[in-house]
Amino acid sequence: MTWGDAVAFCKWLSNRERKDYRLPTEAEWEYACRAGTTTRYSFGDAEADLKGHANVADQSLQEKVDAKAYSDYGFMSWNDGYPFTSPVDSFQPNAWGLYDMHGNVCQWCLDWFDKDYYKHSPKEDPKCTKGTMRVLRGGSWYLDARFCRAANRYDSVPGSRGIWVGFRVAFIPTGRDP
Repeated sequence: MTWGDAVAFCKWLSNRERKDYRLPTEAEWEYACRAGTTTRYSFGDAEADLKGHANVADQSLQEKVDAKAYSDYGFMSWNDGYPFTSPVDSFQPNAWGLYDMHGNVCQWCLDWFDKDYYKHSPKEDPKCTKGTMRVLRGGSWYLDARFCRAANRYDSVPGSRGIWVGFRVAFIPTGRDP
């Protein structure tokens, strides 16, 4: 799934539903992920607490990959039964009822990526509007706990795709509804 594929889906859905949908901005994504918290994860700070909350690199993945190639990987100690992507409601949602914010697949955001953007961005509703790379947020079944924090961010070429990448749709209320 490329960034362009995700944007095209949002456009298709907007036309079909006659409502406005788009990818969330990076700030919107993090706000939704945190669900009112200030901790590393929406449910606390402990990596071990990802068990039951997120599909991340664990024993089920370790059983499927070449152990030598991933020797420095931090596989979690449990086996959640999903070495790769899992159905959406397989793990507990955050306090606002949103699933898979810390794991399953990394999610494209609307913004361009600037590693120093938050040092000079507006405090309220920041949006990075220029760059060469796009933003991915959230963790994935492919990543260990240190990469699944609410504040973690990734950059990627908009045309790249991977089996650990997906997207989340944001509904934008605009008064267009019939």
